[in-house]
Amino acid sequence: MDFTQRLKWIEQVMNAEKTDYLQSPSENRILGMQDSTESQVQLPLKHISLFRPEHYEPGYAYPLVIWLHTEGGSEHDLHQIMPQISMRNYLGLSFRAPAIDPAAPENGYHWPDSHLFAARFMESIQKTVLELSKVLNIHEDRIYLAGTGNGCSIATKLLLKAPHFFAGAALLNGSFSDKDFQKASGASLKGNRVLLDRRSSSHSDSKHSAQWLSRMWETTGAGIQTVNSLKSEATQDSALFNILDRWIMEGISTAWLV
Repeated sequence: MDFTQRLKWIEQVMNAEKTDYLQSPSENRILGMQDSTESQVQLPLKHISLFRPEHYEPGYAYPLVIWLHTEGGSEHDLHQIMPQISMRNYLGLSFRAPAIDPAAPENGYHWPDSHLFAARFMESIQKTVLELSKVLNIHEDRIYLAGTGNGCSIATKLLLKAPHFFAGAALLNGSFSDKDFQKASGASLKGNRVLLDRRSSSHSDSKHSAQWLSRMWETTGAGIQTVNSLKSEATQDSALFNILDRWIMEGISTAWLV
């Protein structure tokens, strides 16, 4: 589906649901914008995928999972991932990484290991979420990053850059870069949650141990939870996605109790 078709799909499917539903003021606070009755969607990026849960309820503010695909993947991976997490609990959003090897385009898309790219990408994410909030009820305090492989590396950079925008990040079987924590000095992620899969950075070719990764996250003040702390011996991705679902829902339950 190209950009024009995707935009038409969003407008046709979701504008119908807005006929009897007025957007709440809180939805427009994602970027501190003023209330607006404008419902035309103007997406800043072309290559995105959107997942809408079954039996979508316009009156309910949904958590948003922003999926960052692994090396060689694409935004279309979202439609295989989200049903494994939950068919009903979340909205899903994914972006295509911008880098590709011209000599081997069949190897898919890659995330640049660059904080400058991450800063610009963060701006595009914010604008995209703001635009989608015109037709979707997105809970502004429950926007989660999630990914596998080096999608976890870009997720790390994004969370460190904008801890106020994201509730946290789920880093599953991830690989990481020396640059990921270069901008972490003075960062305060108190109130943010991070889910670490025990397999993260445990690959034979990784320079970073799981212990190093945990220490780096602890210095940020984020609330760290590992797959092991959930007393699971799961190693299959499907089991990890079930853990991710429970982890997000636990955060929602805790928020309700507070």
